[in-house]
Amino acid sequence: MKKSDNSKRSNISPFVAMEMMAKANLLESKGKDVIHMDVGEPGFNTPNHVLDFVKSNIKEKNFGYTEALGMPELREQISIHYKYWYKKNIDPDCIAVTVGASGAFILSLLASFDVGDKVGIMRPYYPAYLNAMKALGLKVIVLDSSIEEGYQPSYEILKKTTSDLKGLVIASPANPTGSVIQKLQLKELVEYCKSKNIRIISDEIYHGIEYDGFSNTLFSFNKNTLVINSFSKYFSMTGWRLGWILASKEIIKIIEKLSMAFVLCPPNISQLAAIKVFEDYEMLNKNVTIYKNNRDLLLDAFESVNLKNYAPPNGAFYIYLNINEVSNDSSILASRLLKEVGVSSAPGIDFDDKYGKNFIRFSYAGPTQKIKEGADRIKNWLKNN
Repeated sequence: MKKSDNSKRSNISPFVAMEMMAKANLLESKGKDVIHMDVGEPGFNTPNHVLDFVKSNIKEKNFGYTEALGMPELREQISIHYKYWYKKNIDPDCIAVTVGASGAFILSLLASFDVGDKVGIMRPYYPAYLNAMKALGLKVIVLDSSIEEGYQPSYEILKKTTSDLKGLVIASPANPTGSVIQKLQLKELVEYCKSKNIRIISDEIYHGIEYDGFSNTLFSFNKNTLVINSFSKYFSMTGWRLGWILASKEIIKIIEKLSMAFVLCPPNISQLAAIKVFEDYEMLNKNVTIYKNNRDLLLDAFESVNLKNYAPPNGAFYIYLNINEVSNDSSILASRLLKEVGVSSAPGIDFDDKYGKNFIRFSYAGPTQKIKEGADRIKNWLKNN
């Protein structure tokens, strides 16, 4: 088959952070000591009580198909989580369990938009989201904000766009910046989108990993939105590939049909584990305290070498750093950091095809000792180059 025979929708960019991780892993296999600040993966394993529960049940349970929307017990636990965390009553019938947040995003796009619809997303963006939108035939409208605003959207920004948007994708806390949309700004945004019939898909997968108080869920402001969350980040269950969607009952019924058609159901064993993960918030919140300490020591290291230009990293576990003071090409700088000092990061071109060469994303989700060592390596290298 010739290259020209392939679908146009498959012509998407690679995920550079994953490529950097693969290069780092190859160097590690050859004996190089590498500190990973590339992919956004928690530095903590799935909680022990969850693993013990799965271990004790793995020979007794039937791991066949489950309901397309997920086990009723898990949907009930997610509902209880919203009552505890957000003080909101969410009907389990408004919840769909999915194959990761990525699966949730694709199902949400399919349920909400048609080919050719214009959907906005902020720059810088999570690349897998942009690629999914393009592959599904949506017309992606990339919107610009400022570093002071954390590259987050506002109704003023939407008013300035000449595009007739059908949808808007937001993320708070955001990847790659770690920035958070403030409550008043979020309310104004929701009201504007309501008035223009713009459907919002809200990525809330970093909820819980916030350093200045917890955000509210967008579902509190607008039941016509679709909220995406995940067990990967706050709950440290990345490899279990499990997420969820909040939406109206009408949309959830559509999600159910789509899920039946594309994936049948989320993984059974992952759902079984996730039912138990809500039992120890105290331990999970201790992880967040460690992330905050990691962020602070990394920022101190950068500022000591006069790298002070970054969006406010008030959540998640990323710093999206402007590197113009030391380089005009983030890909070259990231490659040198990996080869010369063994620190793997993600060049900004992964998150922004226009200005990304001026930025690098550093993930500080690893163990504090590793993050400190990585910060020292970067700092000393920059001082000598």
